[in-house]
Amino acid sequence: MPKTVAYLGPEGTYTDEACYFYAPDEERIPFASLGLVMSALEEGKVDEAVVPIENSLGGTVIEVVDYLISSRNAHIKGEILLPIDHCLITRPGVHLSDIKVVKSKQEALTQCREFLSTELRFAEQIPTTSTASAVTNLKEADDRTAAIGPRRSAELANLPILIQGIQDRQNNVTRFAVLSSNGNTPADSDKTSIAFDFDRPDAPGLVFGGLSPFADREINLLKIESRPTGKGMGNYIFLLDFEGHIDEPHVKEAIAELTKHTATFKVFGSYPRARGLAGR
Repeated sequence: MPKTVAYLGPEGTYTDEACYFYAPDEERIPFASLGLVMSALEEGKVDEAVVPIENSLGGTVIEVVDYLISSRNAHIKGEILLPIDHCLITRPGVHLSDIKVVKSKQEALTQCREFLSTELRFAEQIPTTSTASAVTNLKEADDRTAAIGPRRSAELANLPILIQGIQDRQNNVTRFAVLSSNGNTPADSDKTSIAFDFDRPDAPGLVFGGLSPFADREINLLKIESRPTGKGMGNYIFLLDFEGHIDEPHVKEAIAELTKHTATFKVFGSYPRARGLAGR
């Protein structure tokens, strides 16, 4: 029986592309918002979920991180690195000079600002709810309208790609997390994601002391960032990714030292690191 995997729809979005890459033969179920995706997983209505957690340009997806902090069930069991390759999509037979309107999600329009300002400087830009809906709606639009979206959305709508790779930065990558209620056993090339805050947030040398146990054991840190806890100015929660599995002895030792000084501590998951970009 195939697994059920929730993702942020509709079909043809970048999240759909990541979900298809991860689970091409499973039952993929689109939801209208990230909140609904995460609720479906939390309530046991689906087996897994694929959600965006970080973009190389836009940073961390706070809604997902906040969910992982508060969730009783969700763990990260895998990750997918998806290149964000924006395409200019039109109806058949349309030329660049015909285009007077460009539609897409606001983030996509922003990420293609240079192309739009040079090649389509007089075209009206209209934000939509998703890149996929902008492409799907082209079927009912006139030949003056184009959309920006992923290759998969053009393929699903059976529409031509006029120009591929129109984003300003070619190294635009989104990291998607595969969430499940079950953890992973140790494997090769594991990484672990955790969140924590300190019991004395104003103590000197706090961050140094919290990270020293990892340096002392030669545990490589892959990412560290902080964000407000919402408990008042100067109160932050730290997000940390590092090499290794939470069940490895040297990792357990580092965590034991860290948690002597934490008020909140949460393991998001230990999981295999992505091996390169999806589809490359």
